[in-house]
Amino acid sequence: MQVTFLRIALGSYLLSFLFSWLNSYSRNGLFSRLAAWLLKAGFALHTLILVMRWYEAKRPPFANMYEALVLFAWAIILIYMLFDFIYKIRFMSRPVSGLVLIIMGFAAVLDNSIGPLMPALQSRWITIHVVSYFLGYAAMSLSVICGIYYLRSSKSANPDAEKLKALDSLGYYSIAFAFPFLTIGMTTGSIWANVAWGTYWNWDPKETCSLITWMVYALYLHLRMFKGLKAEKAAWLSVIGYFAVLFTFVGVNFILPGLHSYS
Repeated sequence: MQVTFLRIALGSYLLSFLFSWLNSYSRNGLFSRLAAWLLKAGFALHTLILVMRWYEAKRPPFANMYEALVLFAWAIILIYMLFDFIYKIRFMSRPVSGLVLIIMGFAAVLDNSIGPLMPALQSRWITIHVVSYFLGYAAMSLSVICGIYYLRSSKSANPDAEKLKALDSLGYYSIAFAFPFLTIGMTTGSIWANVAWGTYWNWDPKETCSLITWMVYALYLHLRMFKGLKAEKAAWLSVIGYFAVLFTFVGVNFILPGLHSYS
């Protein structure tokens, strides 16, 4: 049943992406409304997949790469819908649905079997640690989309100053929203590590990369708040920061395996 729901959710995200793409070439608001509705429908199924897996596994569904990717994609849509409600960012529907489609497509080819939690993961800290990180990563996904849009728009023949200002502000708000979640995730991870391994910090590759990622975004906020960081440089720094996020989340598992290789 989960596989069926996953395929239907993927279909909803694909159609949402296509209607968003069509909307960029048409003034007909129907395409935009269809894209939004399909994204919400996919998100509802996506939520159901997580709930069903949690119930079936009798544990939080965060134990392997398949589950992590499904959670990551879910968090991206959740944060997007929150920001769309506040800031009206419907223009980001296409890149958001496209990114989620890629993540969920990757998850669909991985082993989705349900296994028991490793002893090190059997802790009450798992939920707050993992969910905090993925909410942060999801908001960073919005920030990098804004950064890429900004860099592309600023190089156009007639850049729209108001649009550039809005993209710059939204990128900053996304990172300001995400940073506390990264901090909570890293702090609870240290506490969890002390419980599991007897030390708050092991300099494990994933721990080290997560610290580097945190420092990149801390630098962004410091330069932005106190040094008047220019919008274009801020956009580039958000792109660099997201590469750090992706390497911490996925890349380090394959290149620098360590204590966190299961995730």
